[in-house]
Amino acid sequence: MCESNLSRRQLLQYAALVGATFPALEAIGPDWSLADAVAEGGNAVPINLELVTVTDTTAIITWFTGDPLRLDEFGRPRPVAAPGRVLIGTDPDPRTWKVVGRHDKTAYHYVEVTGLKPGRTYYWRAESKGRVAVATGVIPGSILRGPAPPLFTTMLRPGGKEVGRVAWLNDLHFGEQVAGLAYSDPSLPGGGIPPGFPVDPEHPYWRFMGRGAVHDARMRGCNLLLANGDLSNESEPAALRECKRTLDGLGELGGTDLVRPGDDPRYFVTRGNHDRQRPKVDAGLVDRFDKRFHRGFEKGTQHFSVAVGNHKARYRFVGLDSNDGETTGVLRRSELDYLEAELEKGEATIPLFHHPASASAAATGIPPFANGLDNDDARAFRRLLAKYPNAAGVYAGHTHRNDLSRNTETGRLPYFEGGAVKEYPGGYTVVRLFEKGYMVNFYKTRRRDARAWSERSRGEYFGLAPSYLLGGLQDRNWSYRVDARRRTRLAFGRESLHPAFTHERPDSLEGVGALVD
Repeated sequence: MCESNLSRRQLLQYAALVGATFPALEAIGPDWSLADAVAEGGNAVPINLELVTVTDTTAIITWFTGDPLRLDEFGRPRPVAAPGRVLIGTDPDPRTWKVVGRHDKTAYHYVEVTGLKPGRTYYWRAESKGRVAVATGVIPGSILRGPAPPLFTTMLRPGGKEVGRVAWLNDLHFGEQVAGLAYSDPSLPGGGIPPGFPVDPEHPYWRFMGRGAVHDARMRGCNLLLANGDLSNESEPAALRECKRTLDGLGELGGTDLVRPGDDPRYFVTRGNHDRQRPKVDAGLVDRFDKRFHRGFEKGTQHFSVAVGNHKARYRFVGLDSNDGETTGVLRRSELDYLEAELEKGEATIPLFHHPASASAAATGIPPFANGLDNDDARAFRRLLAKYPNAAGVYAGHTHRNDLSRNTETGRLPYFEGGAVKEYPGGYTVVRLFEKGYMVNFYKTRRRDARAWSERSRGEYFGLAPSYLLGGLQDRNWSYRVDARRRTRLAFGRESLHPAFTHERPDSLEGVGALVD
């Protein structure tokens, strides 16, 4: 393999340069293809290191090897295939660490470390060809809260037995032609604001990202999937049909109000703003959401309620429609009344709808673009939840980011916004339900073309996508304690987020291994 000699200082300088690059407007054209070959020669610099997922027994680490001396049409390093490995241990001394996840050449590295012990602190690093991988550059953030902290603590399970496993997916955008747009306008360079990344028509990213997320969710044991809005780009009939076929790959749409452990997989959907088509002449919205999805709603509505669990413990998910006949980002009175009736059942209840209802979402919107619900509707929603101690969380999409927040009206109740399926960080969320709480973990979609597209689309928003979309480790991996055992008016939950970084005594690495691609 031919390779230039770069010093460690030069490597770090190049890594910083790569982290700051963004696609030049004139470089963005419609002829880009994901099928670009991975180069076998050149400087394989390991960059964009991310500790994506930390559960009670696993950790998932990703990075990219590219040549910063050879840039592609987007101003980013061309991929270079290189071997890789992860070293991990329970002591700060690297000489005691175990090598796991050793793998052959690839540019898109994905290592799932297994066999970890709950509540333990681990030290680690990732390498390719003897070079230490450099973390993604994000702003702001300390080294311990960044995308790849040098140590992490595995989570502790909530108490009781596991009673269900649910996949949360949002923002699939089937049929989209340009990724990374906050505002679409074909007359603008790059297709809108900011300039975006055009789809490869022969291998559209939304197709393999959607299929990959559904496949991974099933492989991780989820028998309920909730697709929370923006299934399509503009409610195109063909796109909605393909999206439904993809979701059908997990199981059946609707058809039940209770999913027990071991039941055949089911899925339910909500509508997002992109699932309402805006006519070219009139300013209003037209309801062209595919009627084949209506089986997942209560008759005559576009909302649903489904419980997960068994006769001892149960969680209820209430899907609402944050659209009306004229606009999006609203919650009609009928939706709030329906939610209140479901809360009255007394089960631990998690409402979900596409637009975030947290105050932080409203505060981070950039005018004239809004990040969440209408402010009055959001406050009415939060006041309603405050009346019910069995409210156990809120799940939204729309912002394409991983974000965990709280609100003054509802105390420590978690409001979660999930990263998009269709682009960086490119994945889905698995929720493990226990008798006394639940665990939330975000996963990147694992298949190779999904990893390649996620790496490419990190260049969105002028290269600032990681700073906004990835979220902190505790935004992606957290737990919430709530008594889900079946009784009236459950005690108000208390969340226990991903444990703080602490120094533990050295522990055995017996049983620690890895799954690699």
